[in-house]
Amino acid sequence: MNRSILEKELKKAHVSFKGWVSLECDDCKEVWQPFNEAIGDNSPTAKLEFWRCPNNCNRGTVVSQGLQTASPKYIMLRDIPGMVFGDEDLPQFERYVRSMDATEIPTGRNLI
Repeated sequence: MNRSILEKELKKAHVSFKGWVSLECDDCKEVWQPFNEAIGDNSPTAKLEFWRCPNNCNRGTVVSQGLQTASPKYIMLRDIPGMVFGDEDLPQFERYVRSMDATEIPTGRNLI
C-alpha cells in the first residue's frame, strides 16, 4: 500500500502523517513515531498497530484490512529518517531529501 492511499485510511482512524517519520492524532494532537527502538545494527521496526494513538483516542476505531496489514519501513537517506510503505513511496522521499540540499548563496564579502 502506498503512502497516498494509506493517508486516506489513516484519516478514517483520526490519524495524519506528520512529516516523513511521525504520525499525529487528529483528536488530541499527540505526535509519535510508530517504530520500536533499534537494537544493535538493526533498523527500527514498526509496531503492529502503528496507527494507534498513544493516548487511546482511536481505541474503538475499526480500520480496513489494508491498514491492519500495512507495514511502514524505516529508511535513512543522507542522515534524514523516513517512513515508506512501498517501493512507489521511495522516489517521493528521495525528492524530499534532495529538496533539503543546501544552496550556496554568495555572502558579498568578496564582491568589493
